[in-house]
Formats: sequence, C-alpha cells, structure tokens
Amino acid sequence: MYRLSFDDKVIKDLRKINKSWQARIIKSVKTKLVENPHLGKKLVGNLSPYYRYGVGNYRVLYEINDEEITVFVVKIKHRKNIYK
Repeated sequence: MYRLSFDDKVIKDLRKINKSWQARIIKSVKTKLVENPHLGKKLVGNLSPYYRYGVGNYRVLYEINDEEITVFVVKIKHRKNIYK
C-alpha cells in the first residue's frame, strides 16, 4: 500500500470544486490510487514524470515514487484545465 501526499496547490484546487465532487475525488484517490497507483495513465512529453487518473470530469495529476512507496498528488482540476 502506498503512502499519499499532496502538493500545497492541491488544497487550492479542491476549494474551487463542488463539495460533493471533492468528496468523490478524495475517496477515489484514498482507496484506488493508494492500492494501485499504476491504475492511471502515464503521460508523455513535458508531463512524462506524471500519471493522470480520472474521476468524472476531473483529473488527478500525480507522481509515483516506488522506492519510497509514495503517491504525490500535484494537481486536481477539471479535464479541460488540467494540462494548462
């Protein structure tokens, strides 16, 4: 089981999201990504160190550190804004 950590900007991202979606996203990240972080899609190009995981119309951008067994969540935003 992986340990979960969040970038400080993620808190700001979550505050901009509807409360019911916040709960869904947090629940999904805490249950699914912690168990199997490779569940998400590996990104390419400038975002190559990251993975993305979708929850409805929202995307969770994260890094996996297999040596330290951690998942570091970098961004949580709507799918149309996540890559900007």
